[in-house]
Amino acid sequence: MSDTREIVERIKVMTKRAKRLERSLQEYDEMMSRPAENAYLLQKKLTEIEKILPAMPDSDLKAALDVWLKDEKAAIEKAKDDFRFHFGQRLKELFEKDGIAVRGQYPLLRIGMYTLRLNFEFGEAALFFGPEVEKVESKIALHPQTIYDLIRQYDREVRTGPDELAGVYDDLVSAYERCLKIAGKVYGDKVLVSDVLKEYVFMRQPKQFGIDARRANFREFPRIKLSYLLYQLRTTNVAERGIRLHVATFDATTDKLSSFWVPDNEAGDGTHCAYISFETRQQ
Repeated sequence: MSDTREIVERIKVMTKRAKRLERSLQEYDEMMSRPAENAYLLQKKLTEIEKILPAMPDSDLKAALDVWLKDEKAAIEKAKDDFRFHFGQRLKELFEKDGIAVRGQYPLLRIGMYTLRLNFEFGEAALFFGPEVEKVESKIALHPQTIYDLIRQYDREVRTGPDELAGVYDDLVSAYERCLKIAGKVYGDKVLVSDVLKEYVFMRQPKQFGIDARRANFREFPRIKLSYLLYQLRTTNVAERGIRLHVATFDATTDKLSSFWVPDNEAGDGTHCAYISFETRQQ
């Protein structure tokens, strides 16, 4: 009886692997409708299939799959060449309809305020805010539509509505004044940008966070949102009220506690700033 149970268990394992293989082959076949566009996704799927094959029992089917795998690998290499050629063109088309330029050359592309580092060998990309200043996300599939959707999503999230800017400015001034008091400085003196933003983030927390300081009650403020916020304040009429950002020394630019990269324009040029000051008190 024990031999029978062992055979049954082996059949179950083999059936499970066969189902995985079937599912992977079906997914591969669906992606083959656009081989050039899905070249790197297809490559990953082939690797997945290749890992399953050795566990399958020797048979005519396995031999046929081995031959099929070799043929598909050759086809995917050609598709990858086509993909590299058309990838940038498709990416430009997607962003140009929004008035956003795609600049640079492989492996680095600049898209508005973002930088995209492409890794064709592994079929993935990393997204940065600014010229590789702040990593936003890594291991992004090399798919133009996916990259477009991701960047547009982050672009929406970092922007503060124009109606909110006046209130944000007032809170930032209050945060600045708190830092002055702690440091024993007077209005108009320079304070570390990171210290002021830290105070600002805590000031902007919901009332519930003050009652119960749990992660669930904390409102997040990613660095890229704060960087873009400073850019918005500098480039609107709010700036007339006296906000000043002071450039960081070269040594400080690599220290995230000492400096903040702030865009100078929507094209992704920017400056590392270490200190902030305000020249006019709130009325």
